[in-house]
Amino acid sequence: MEEVALRKRISEKANLNRLVKNYTEEHEDGIVRLEISDSDTERYGFEEVIGFLEERTKYLPLVRGVTIVVDNQSPEKRAGWLEKVRSSIMNALIPSIYYIDMEMKRLMRVSVILMIVGVVAMGSASLIAELKFNAYALHEILVITSWVFIWAAVEKFFFDRGNLKQRRKQLERLYFANYSSSAEGTER
Repeated sequence: MEEVALRKRISEKANLNRLVKNYTEEHEDGIVRLEISDSDTERYGFEEVIGFLEERTKYLPLVRGVTIVVDNQSPEKRAGWLEKVRSSIMNALIPSIYYIDMEMKRLMRVSVILMIVGVVAMGSASLIAELKFNAYALHEILVITSWVFIWAAVEKFFFDRGNLKQRRKQLERLYFANYSSSAEGTER
């Protein structure tokens, strides 16, 4: 009895390894499989589809393109289905890219304001240090405040904005992706 269970377990593990190997080959080629039906798009909308595609492509290098293989379960609706999915995904990506652009502009403004406040605080600290009266505590407070504001500006500009730029590139890659149908073998 244990021998049968062990053989079954070994067979299941070999099957899993085969499936992982197939997935690895597709992943390295930049292929993402998307199984979608009319009811899925009506129920969830294409924002959910974009979230799925983002999750599946986030570990792919940005320099390579992506191929999205669309599979629809209903053969009678396949005519024009691929183009409908492609245009719907592209239309749903446009607002996301717009909002990312708006957020990058906002972060730019915030980082400039924070940098100005930090530089003014640093200048004030330097000015206080040059005065004749003893304002050591105020000087230290202004120096620390200036570094906090300057660091916040650097963080917003380089890190937060960098993450948004990365996400924008990922969405652009999805926008310009090649679409193909698993049933038709066509590519667009």
